[in-house]
Amino acid sequence: MLRWFAPKCPLDTLEKTWIEWRMRWLADQLGIDRLLQTRVLLPTEQDFPFLRGTDAKHLQRLLDHLCSHMGIDADKVSLEVLEDQQMPGAAGLYYRRKRSRISVARSQLAEPSRLLATLSHELAHEVLLGGGYLHAGYSDHEQITDLLTVFLGTGVFCANDTIRDSSGSSGTLSWWSISKSGYLPSRMYGYAFALFAFVRGEAKPAWAEHLRLDARAALEAGLRYLHKTGDSFFHPDTIRAKLPPLTPSRAIELLRTGTPTLRLATLWDIQQQGCTDPELLSAVHSCLDDRDSHILAGAARTLAIFGPAAEAAIPRLLDLLWRGEKAVKIGAAEALGAIQSRPERVLPELMVLLTEEDAEVIDAVADALRPFGRQAASAVPSLLAALRRALIQGEPVRSLTAALQALSDEPQQELRGYFNDPELLRLALEAL
Repeated sequence: MLRWFAPKCPLDTLEKTWIEWRMRWLADQLGIDRLLQTRVLLPTEQDFPFLRGTDAKHLQRLLDHLCSHMGIDADKVSLEVLEDQQMPGAAGLYYRRKRSRISVARSQLAEPSRLLATLSHELAHEVLLGGGYLHAGYSDHEQITDLLTVFLGTGVFCANDTIRDSSGSSGTLSWWSISKSGYLPSRMYGYAFALFAFVRGEAKPAWAEHLRLDARAALEAGLRYLHKTGDSFFHPDTIRAKLPPLTPSRAIELLRTGTPTLRLATLWDIQQQGCTDPELLSAVHSCLDDRDSHILAGAARTLAIFGPAAEAAIPRLLDLLWRGEKAVKIGAAEALGAIQSRPERVLPELMVLLTEEDAEVIDAVADALRPFGRQAASAVPSLLAALRRALIQGEPVRSLTAALQALSDEPQQELRGYFNDPELLRLALEAL
């Protein structure tokens, strides 16, 4: 009965694992002392006595202060203010050349807390991209950039800026709007701060009072969970130890006996390292029966790197195409395309899945069909129907047109024979 009241992690397995995996990666790249020794900057007069102001001298002082705190040479970074219409949809931009340049929208100057969030994020780009730790090709590089602000003590500004709302009135007309900002939601910032406090030994950090309520709630729930369970591989007892190379035997042990977080992280490590040792295949295959959908999806994606050697997993992967959640379906389709075996069983199932309404699932299916080439020519009508729907709804069609080119000898003729609407035909031909 007491387990009913056990503290729970405020994140699901995927989010929890990603935060811990990337915090550990940041510690390995930058050194854990940068986290342990940093001071958490707050939007207060004490930390920023010069916070309010819009002239160039003021902005430069603000930038220099953040650069100093984040370990950046301010002489290597320039700052410019652009009109909002010059950077639509963006609060800030980062350019990496001989001297890095940060651009901020003029509207930011009227809201100091948002300006600090924007500058913190763009300067985090300078640390990671300018320092050569990652490149823009990382699929999660923007999320890592947000996470780095927590690691370096400027994340309060970003966490408080995840939701932006505004209101006003003109005569009898009143308006209110709300929008999302940044790449991590408040709950993920909150758990990242829980890890930050956990490894620093801060049970009740005073700076937590400055976080917006949803981020603070995730921080407090995360700290309760971490102190009660210790379930994290970003842990004060091991954080200074370099992670050992992932051997097949160690990976098998973690996949079979580890916590959900460790199992999912191990699957990611196998993918990242391209480890296709035959000993691993059975352990990864067994993860397709896990109760956690995030591990199911991770296992399917991991099987993709084994290629045809994972042929025995095809029946289970076909089952997951129809019984799994969205991420599981995508992972199963990706694996089936990479395994590229048993086309007589796989292709009919993938063709039917092209009728799904979710654009990401359809893209995954199209990508899975492409390696089969002309063997999958019978899927062309279904591809064309999916392409038509995507064009009408204004969705990306690159995966669909790439699959059409791979499956058909004359893709342009296929388009001309299918589309009766001249405008849709024009768009399809342009996309091809």
